Amino acid sequence: MRPIPLIRRAAVSFRLIAAAALLGGAWAAQAAELARVEGFGPASRGFAGGGVAHATGAAASLLNPAELLSIDGDHAFQFQFTEIQARIEVINTATGEGIRNQGLGANRGPYDLPEIAFALRRGNWAFGTGLIAAGGFGIEFGRDSFLSRTTTNNVATGLRISSRVGLLRVPFAVAWRPHPQWRVGASLDYVNGSANLASLLDVQQIGGLIQSGRATGSLVPVLAGIPNLSGAHFDFVRNNYLASELATQGIGGRIGVTWQPLPSTSVAIGYEFRTRLGNYKGRGTVTAIDGSNNQIALAGRGQLPELQFPDGWLIGVSHQLAPTFSVIADLRHMFWSQSLGNTVVTFAADSGGDLRVSLPTGFRDITTLAVGAEWQFRPAWTLRVGGSHAFQQLQDSSALNAVFSTTTRNHLTSTLVWRLAQAHDLGLGLSYGFTPAVRNPGGNVNSVPAIEVRNRQINPSLSYGYRF
Repeated sequence: MRPIPLIRRAAVSFRLIAAAALLGGAWAAQAAELARVEGFGPASRGFAGGGVAHATGAAASLLNPAELLSIDGDHAFQFQFTEIQARIEVINTATGEGIRNQGLGANRGPYDLPEIAFALRRGNWAFGTGLIAAGGFGIEFGRDSFLSRTTTNNVATGLRISSRVGLLRVPFAVAWRPHPQWRVGASLDYVNGSANLASLLDVQQIGGLIQSGRATGSLVPVLAGIPNLSGAHFDFVRNNYLASELATQGIGGRIGVTWQPLPSTSVAIGYEFRTRLGNYKGRGTVTAIDGSNNQIALAGRGQLPELQFPDGWLIGVSHQLAPTFSVIADLRHMFWSQSLGNTVVTFAADSGGDLRVSLPTGFRDITTLAVGAEWQFRPAWTLRVGGSHAFQQLQDSSALNAVFSTTTRNHLTSTLVWRLAQAHDLGLGLSYGFTPAVRNPGGNVNSVPAIEVRNRQINPSLSYGYRF
């Protein structure tokens, strides 16, 4: 079967709609959980991402820049290596079929995140920078599951279902102590974002988007003329350990203030600014599939023109109950609904035609509570434990899409730090993330079959600190 221009253009529009849904969702889920819950550095990691009012070392650039003034020594260097081991399972509740996250391809599980940070202090001033993976993992479901099969005409396409997201921040932070009881700080971040995405949409999903006015452009009228169309597949994937197909860059930042009314007690408040990223851009393939599994592939350029990471506020307290024992508590609120209540995707086919799609990704604002404790049980050994709970599920269930995982609402974490010598620390951490299963009842633009998504994560980390 030879492609004709009408079918080619329709295929482009179909696959583009799919791209919008999954790409935006994957990015947001990762940023919410890995950047904001698990934390960077042995202190924040041990406190389940908390510690805004606590001494967190050079990693303070990413949490509360004011705490750069609390580094141990005049200079501090931190290195952390984390392996994300997601346990994601998607189940078709009507048939009982299921698929679990696999490790196929380059860097699609487990996911390795090396990070570094550096800080220096000079009197009442401190400065910090680093190279921090502020979020990133994805899914790989291969080519043979029910996710690669259309509901309409039951076509096994053999096309891959995959996603990977990454967010890299390079903060440039400064802190100032205007008064013995006050510390203030700010950071301007260089932000680099990237994403891979490959997903299949059934023709019923495409029709729903068109009928609701969420799909516009010169390619939309072509859709109704496709004979026996079953679905469409988009593939924006670069099979590389580091680089992804869709990429962008921009800026972000945060401010923080710490008040220390007593030597044993600190209270801090901070604000994370919404990112200012350019359009995610890359090339990809859109494939239309008919009822006989004839596949017509089109090349083109895709963009995510409105995808940003949200702003949010946080407040925390740190209290030293004894010389060797401290406790912390943080409360954080992130405005995800303003960034990813909808996800916009545009596509331009090389053969002509354009499409703009607004996906109802359904992200909500979430509030997270983190608590933790620090115990120096021997002069050279420090144990930190923590837990966090998000009071809302990040995504509305009817907007759940199988290509990106549900967020992990709960975390239990711990780190054990050994001071090898006066200037060297070695830390070992482990976090366990879990959430109640999330269910989409099906029959909507995000999933035709009813699905249930389960997510568990076991993430080990290794850290090294050097003071001089």
